[in-house]
Amino acid sequence: MRVLPLRMPVLPGEGLDSWLEALGRRNGLTFSAFLRILGLPRNYLTRPLVSDLPAIVLRELEIRTGLPAGRLDSAVIGSDFPFGPRRQRRCRFCPQCLAEREGRWLLNWWLPWTFACTTHQALLHDTCPGCGEGARVRLPGHTLRFPAGTCTLGSRLALVCGADLTSAELLPLASGHPLLDAQHRVDTLLADPSTAYTVLADLNQCTPWLMHTINDNDIQSMGRAVQERWNRRPLATRTPADRVKPLGAAVNGIIAHTALPFLDTSNDSVAVHVLHGLRARRDTPNKVIPRGMIAEQWSQLSPGTQRRFLHAGDQIMGALDRVRFSSSTPRARVPEPGDPSANARIRHVPQALWPGWTVRLMPREGMQENLFRGIAAALVLLPREPALRARGVTDRLGPHLPNAMTVTLQRALKSGHPDVLTALCNLAHHLDDHGSPIDYERRRRLIPATPISPDQWRELCFHTGTQPGEQLSAKTTQAPRYLNAQRYLNQLLTGADLTDPRHPLVLRSASDRSRYFAFPPSLTLDQRDALHQHAIDILHALNIDEPLTWEPPQECADGLDLPGRHLDDIDLEEVRRIVITEQRAPREAARELDTTLTHVRFALEQVPREPREWGRSSSLGSWRLHQQAKKVLTTTFLQREYIDGDKALAHIAHETGIPRHIAVAHARTLGFAIRRTRKPFPIDETWLREQYLTHKRSTFDIAQELGTEDETVRRRLKHLDVLLRPPGVHSRTIMTKIDTSLPRDIRSAAEGTLHGWLRLYRFQIAMRFPSLDSAAHHLKTEPNALVTQFQRLERDIGTSLFERAAFGRPQQPTPQGRRLLRHLGTGHVQALMTASLPHNHNSAPPDERVLESAHARFRTRRNPGPPTPFNNIDVERIRVTKPTLTLLLDLITRPQQEFYGAEVIARTGLDPGTVYPQLKRLERAGWLTSRLEDDVTWMNRATPGRGPGKRRNFYTLTAEGYRAARHETQHRTAA
Repeated sequence: MRVLPLRMPVLPGEGLDSWLEALGRRNGLTFSAFLRILGLPRNYLTRPLVSDLPAIVLRELEIRTGLPAGRLDSAVIGSDFPFGPRRQRRCRFCPQCLAEREGRWLLNWWLPWTFACTTHQALLHDTCPGCGEGARVRLPGHTLRFPAGTCTLGSRLALVCGADLTSAELLPLASGHPLLDAQHRVDTLLADPSTAYTVLADLNQCTPWLMHTINDNDIQSMGRAVQERWNRRPLATRTPADRVKPLGAAVNGIIAHTALPFLDTSNDSVAVHVLHGLRARRDTPNKVIPRGMIAEQWSQLSPGTQRRFLHAGDQIMGALDRVRFSSSTPRARVPEPGDPSANARIRHVPQALWPGWTVRLMPREGMQENLFRGIAAALVLLPREPALRARGVTDRLGPHLPNAMTVTLQRALKSGHPDVLTALCNLAHHLDDHGSPIDYERRRRLIPATPISPDQWRELCFHTGTQPGEQLSAKTTQAPRYLNAQRYLNQLLTGADLTDPRHPLVLRSASDRSRYFAFPPSLTLDQRDALHQHAIDILHALNIDEPLTWEPPQECADGLDLPGRHLDDIDLEEVRRIVITEQRAPREAARELDTTLTHVRFALEQVPREPREWGRSSSLGSWRLHQQAKKVLTTTFLQREYIDGDKALAHIAHETGIPRHIAVAHARTLGFAIRRTRKPFPIDETWLREQYLTHKRSTFDIAQELGTEDETVRRRLKHLDVLLRPPGVHSRTIMTKIDTSLPRDIRSAAEGTLHGWLRLYRFQIAMRFPSLDSAAHHLKTEPNALVTQFQRLERDIGTSLFERAAFGRPQQPTPQGRRLLRHLGTGHVQALMTASLPHNHNSAPPDERVLESAHARFRTRRNPGPPTPFNNIDVERIRVTKPTLTLLLDLITRPQQEFYGAEVIARTGLDPGTVYPQLKRLERAGWLTSRLEDDVTWMNRATPGRGPGKRRNFYTLTAEGYRAARHETQHRTAA
């Protein structure tokens, strides 16, 4: 690589194009010839020399010109600089700077947001004053014939402009001019490239909006010259972005002066104030994106700028958008597609909003409590939801809820409490940041629909000195009080919405709802505590280590004006006096205490109720007598008094105060059911401690060795005060480390997992069969089980192991699967696998006869047989295809209505060639009956002057056909 003999330095702030032109002049070469000698890319435009040269070209150029490495980096503009759609292909200039620098051009003059010279306080020129074209758009020509700083645009020497740009008229700006201040801010920004790129990129996207938003009042004080240039600005057209006319220096300056106060600032309140004033000029209600900005420009704004726009438009947007974008909170943002936050949040949200937050957020009037709790819980899922579809949000928690999200929010806003929206967003953000100690999704899945049995309810009531309620009868499947106890426990544990028709314990009527609302206040403190303890026991039985109830902290509403008070902000003694002592309605208590009925209802659950005294004839009195009999009439007592003492049971009953029939029943129970306990299983206590504590053996292994049950060993360890390890597979010996010399895929599948060796063994056998169905038949398992096991195997190893079978193509192992089979075939691995298989495993490898039979069956295509008959529906079963399913779904909506084929075609959109054969088929199978159109109707619909045409055939769905259609549609829809 040759080095140039004549060199010259790069001036501070000079662009690479200017330095190359000056260096070519120094070496006596024209610009184009000099670029050719240097081997630089040929281009008729000048700007690529400062924006598109690769780093390797700059390094070679530094070597050839004797410059230190990296010196030219400051003479070019990064390729990622946000030039924007109005690309600056021309170079602006200050005539006085150009004259002082002897025709050397500054790099910043190429930037679209450099529009003023702060040194000479003047507006930069956009075009040559001689020819009116953009300066340095094309490579300077004839550089040896014209001095530096001359416009050399022209195809031939005779047509060259030749205007002296250094003598162009200066466009002065007064000291303190807004455009000079804006240029100072841009220059300061450019000193920090990362911040500059973000701010200027946002400025590019805001430019079209600002060009329509800025009005004459904004530029009134900028002088006539600036106003004239602003009025000549090119307006937005449908021209492609790469051919849009560039903006002049004055236009860019005005836009930058307007935008930088809300783009280049760390004070969000000032930025939002500025944006609010700009948006208020043209925005229409319910708009998220400012009017005049397209969706593509909006999506390319930085998150910080989008947040400021959302804050500024908070009062303009619709209620749902305000919650979805969290525009009233400091964490306003545009949801990203695929954002998992809303989907992950559903685990932490109950189906009905927490009681404390219900009291705080619910409007005082115009909203039913159950509806509000369900809608408000769904609204907590709305922030950061990527796709806004109100019904799609409510369906996640309560498909039964109407599409009332907008109405709920509007009523909250009309009640004079817009901070309800902020509180809902704060709740969602708290759950995103901190989660919840309760997994409601898991509870809804695991908690049984009947969390307390009738016997448990009776025992609980008797132990707390209360009555269980009405007895079950032949007419009622559940006693009302027992049913409400189940509802109370289920809602306490899962946060369920009991108005959901899918819920087994749904509130079926207004009176049913009233009785349930009256149930919690009727509980005594002991009874309520016992129900809560029963709920905690249910959680422990399901291995759920969570608190019974939880609510987001009230700090989420700090500083907010909400319609309701804190749940505890009520005088319980006053509530007790009004509702219990004076027997007045809870609504009167709400009016007197200046709160809501919902608040009073929840408060009544905390008011203690005195237990009632019940007589001996009540069920509670009977239970107490039975408990007394168990305590007094012991076996020893009866042996001494009844057998040895020869006393009559009536006499014993009179002495003990126990009714004779109870004493007789208890004595009969003791006499005919003598309970003898088994002899404890012999276990050496020292040996048991050593095996469990020292050798870390599981209770299952110890029980297998002793020939007893696992629970027997656990009870003996508890009797010895030995702390048991947590239950689960991790205490089994199969979960320990295996030989590290085994192949990695074998270790990945077997080490630290349960039944890993069994999955490997089944995979080894299954790959000899043509399909998973034939392999499952041999292994005496289900194909779905093999699919699940092999998916787990592929996930553990980290690769696909076999290609699934298709008709005519048997399953085949992949290269990784064949490698795994080779490893499994080695003797050492076979021995380990055999030793690790379950003791009851009896699936031997298939012989050749079995494999040949399986492959023969696989190659034979079997025709489907006739459909399986219905069990209790007296019609012929037909094969249901997708068009048949569409037809049946239409028919069951009109079970007793006559119809003809054209009506069905119009409703379903099915082809006539499909509908009419299907109707005949259903009639033959007994699903439909038909009749021809009568003469009167046939003639009345005739066109005047023409015949009546073909008679219509009317069909009617039979009762059995309706049952069959319901059965098939429900089965197919579920599948």
